[in-house]
Amino acid sequence: MKIRHENVQPIPRLPFKYYEHDPLTSIAVAPHWHQGIELNYLVAGATLKVVTDGKTTEYHPGDLWAINRRVVHSTTGIATANWREFGLIIDDDFLQTQLPASENWQLALNGPLAEKEHPAAYAAIQQDLMTIHDNLTTGLTDLSRLTILSHFYDLLHALATAFNRPTNPNAINPNLNLVDQVMTQINHDYAQPITGATLAATYHVSLTTLNQQFNTNLQLSVNRYLRLIRLMNARRLLLETDRKIDYIAASCGFSNRKTLNRNFQTWKGCTPTAYRQAYTKYHQIDANCL
Repeated sequence: MKIRHENVQPIPRLPFKYYEHDPLTSIAVAPHWHQGIELNYLVAGATLKVVTDGKTTEYHPGDLWAINRRVVHSTTGIATANWREFGLIIDDDFLQTQLPASENWQLALNGPLAEKEHPAAYAAIQQDLMTIHDNLTTGLTDLSRLTILSHFYDLLHALATAFNRPTNPNAINPNLNLVDQVMTQINHDYAQPITGATLAATYHVSLTTLNQQFNTNLQLSVNRYLRLIRLMNARRLLLETDRKIDYIAASCGFSNRKTLNRNFQTWKGCTPTAYRQAYTKYHQIDANCL
């Protein structure tokens, strides 16, 4: 299962890409990433589990959350819920042109925790997103475009003033093209016997340079990122298939079951088998409550 750099079609003359969950499809979304910041709004449904950079957070109807640049993320939720969810992916070139300081944005918009800290700004973003959604649903016109843009600028202001935790300017000159290329290869070839050293050789840089770029842009070394991608895919196979642990280990780039068990235990605090059993029990209970 390959992790995608997800491409969502932009809307002409608007500085973001818009998506809305199709009720005829699964709410589960495979691991993927974007070059731009993503905003999400869960309007209705049930508990939605979102994994970002290996950390699982539960969101509920009414919750907002942001996914920062180049963060690998995935979602899972029960199939029987009446899901209603939508979001925006901000055009990064536009954002950095309008707000150069946004290059160092690190958003902490994560549902109830963010709402408790800044309730007025949180409610304003909810309203901005719903207005954007409603205007796009009824069809884009010159006048509705102005309404959408006014609310879009409002939410950017709220993000910048209430939910931004900026990182320090980097001493290392970021090479985003290199990082994107290596991320893409890892997301495609994680099942193969690749390492940070082999990736550095492929792209004709030293491992030190590659690690500096990954730490600057992702706050992870290249080998930690590779291990995380393998673990996220192992988790997905655990939850969505009945494949044996040995098969999952081999399919996700781990040398054997023991290696997968050790790394998964460090990541989630339990073995893959125990994690699968707990997830199955949880969703049986959740489904019975609907």
